Amino acid sequence: MENSEKSIVAIAHTSEKHRSQERVLQVVREAIDILGGMKKFVKTGDTVLLKPNLTVFYGTEEGCTTDPLVVGALIRLAKEAGAARVIVGESSGEFFDSIQCMKITGVAAVAEREGAEMVDLGSDDTPSRDVKLASGEIVPRPAPILDADVIINVPKAKTHHYEPVSGALKNWMGTCNQNWRQIHHGDDDSIKRFVEIMAHRKPDLNVVDALIAGEGDGPIANQPHWCGCILASTDPVAIDVSMARLLSQEKSKISFKYAAEAERQGLGTRTNIEYVGRQIDEVKIPAWGGHEGFDYLPINFLVGTGVSLAGTIGHVKSAIDSMLRRNDLNNLIWLKGTPTIMIGNVNDPQFEEHLKECPYLVFDDSAKAKYKNDARVHFVKGHPVLRDAMTGLLKGLGADANVGGQAIMAYERLQRWGQHNLEYGTRARQILTVAKPLVVAGIAVAGVFALGKLIEKVAGKSE
Repeated sequence: MENSEKSIVAIAHTSEKHRSQERVLQVVREAIDILGGMKKFVKTGDTVLLKPNLTVFYGTEEGCTTDPLVVGALIRLAKEAGAARVIVGESSGEFFDSIQCMKITGVAAVAEREGAEMVDLGSDDTPSRDVKLASGEIVPRPAPILDADVIINVPKAKTHHYEPVSGALKNWMGTCNQNWRQIHHGDDDSIKRFVEIMAHRKPDLNVVDALIAGEGDGPIANQPHWCGCILASTDPVAIDVSMARLLSQEKSKISFKYAAEAERQGLGTRTNIEYVGRQIDEVKIPAWGGHEGFDYLPINFLVGTGVSLAGTIGHVKSAIDSMLRRNDLNNLIWLKGTPTIMIGNVNDPQFEEHLKECPYLVFDDSAKAKYKNDARVHFVKGHPVLRDAMTGLLKGLGADANVGGQAIMAYERLQRWGQHNLEYGTRARQILTVAKPLVVAGIAVAGVFALGKLIEKVAGKSE
């Protein structure tokens, strides 16, 4: 798209913070109606695929994932326009199971209520076909993406530690097979490839959930910040730039690499944007873009050369940020002591001292041999370390090797699953949901576990 070609971004806004099904449907419909209505995009008999952002199992109220009510509104509008079939598809991040993420976040309950199907775009069990990108590279693409008549990209408005925002462009990573993405994701060179993937089958419409936006250390440790907006556009570049403006990130020190590359490949414009409905300056919020550097972390965090923020650094940082955001990291520090995490080629002049404080984790093959080969450290191999970042971190910190760590993670999933089923599910699903008594039981078990650990810790110190 040439810069002289203007892109329209529709903005609908509500100041009412109670997110009822009817109110969310109204604001989503308003944004799409500004562009000409859903019938402009969906024809009778079409198969429509919705691609939300469900990278992790954290809920929309935490500022991390696409609002199930926005997904539900789009399903309903697509069916009103004549869609014969609506599919909700996702390839969740790292080692997370996509269908489980849909169930825990409440998207599955909404899809069931509205009569939509679900598909795991990241699974090896999902049929795929090889396609040729503009560069000549052959890549596997999930068949549901290739076969859909209409694709609606539904990102969450949130900040990111590598880009100013995690928007429509980055959301397209979630249309790739997880194992393939593991190999091809992790450095600046991957940006061109993922933009080419979007260019091969560009979404027909982008609808941004900016009701509860995410600020801070994204993409999975965001803090919720009420914004009350729905943005809609056919231009994924313009909508990402608009999202950055909406979250006051347009002057971010971080480069907007995805938008620049996508504009270069003709997917949209970064500059020639017209706002219709509400104006961006009327509704923008002073969102916090997150920490710079690593000094804020309450651990020893050493970063060297041979690694990148797009690769090992960013994936490890995201995992740590998430644990810090939800207090899991502080609990582990209390139980295990202050850990040291080394990423890449760097020296630790206090290595022996840090080992005594324990535990000590080393990430990435680029680390010096004297550290990664030391039997006293937990080494996570790979270059870059992507999917194994979270699992390696949990294992190295001992969180997955004891009942406590497993109980914490299981409780977090169960709690959200129960809450979201009760909030978004059909009456039958709500009646069948046994989360309430299990949550109560979980609190009791967690309390007993914490008390037991406290007794052990005090007893150990007194011996």
